[in-house]
Amino acid sequence: MERLFQIQRHLWLCLCLAVFNIADALFTHQLLLKGGTELNPIMKTLYSVDPVLFLLVKFLFSYLILTIGFVPLQRRVQKLLYVAFIIYTLVIAWHIIINIWLVK
Repeated sequence: MERLFQIQRHLWLCLCLAVFNIADALFTHQLLLKGGTELNPIMKTLYSVDPVLFLLVKFLFSYLILTIGFVPLQRRVQKLLYVAFIIYTLVIAWHIIINIWLVK
C-alpha cells in the first residue's frame, strides 16, 4: 500500500510539473511578445527560429514529464523532482509578478 501511495504522489508531482512547464511556456511567449527576454539560451534560440517550434518543444517536454509519472523511479530521482517542483514554483511566481508589474 505504501508503494502505491508513493507512485500516486510521484504521478501528481509530475502532473504539476507538466502544468507548470506549459504555464511557463505560455507566460514566456506572452512576455516575449511584449519585448521581454528569454534567459534560457537554448529556448531563446528555438524562439528566434520559430515561436511555434518553441511552444511545441515546451509542450513535448510537458508530455515527457507526465509520462515519467507512470514509471517507478529511484528515491534520488524523486528528490530531484521535488527540487524541480520548487524551482518551477518560483519561476511561475516570478512570471506572475512580472505580468502584474507590466499591467501597471
